[in-house]
Amino acid sequence: MKILIAFALLFSTQLYAEDVVSSHYICTHKDNNHVRQVKITHQYPGCQVIYIKADETSNIMGEVVWSAQNSTDYCDEKGLAFVEEKLQRKYGWICLDELNK
Repeated sequence: MKILIAFALLFSTQLYAEDVVSSHYICTHKDNNHVRQVKITHQYPGCQVIYIKADETSNIMGEVVWSAQNSTDYCDEKGLAFVEEKLQRKYGWICLDELNK
């Protein structure tokens, strides 16, 4: 529960207020109770793919793993490939796009 509250606080800040989120993947793993998130944001004309996870002490860390200044398609493609190929196929995470169910 503490993690969910922290996620809500993180995403309600002004840092993300101007971004348009096109996809927001929530990923869980059958072997543990960890959660990973992949957020694809459009900042017209650019974009970002943000990977968010909590460490062992429940500290939430977000990292921009891809970005583009003049394309939103780039982030959509890179983010989806990361979710499908790395998180799901390689590591066994189960991911759902909360915005595009």
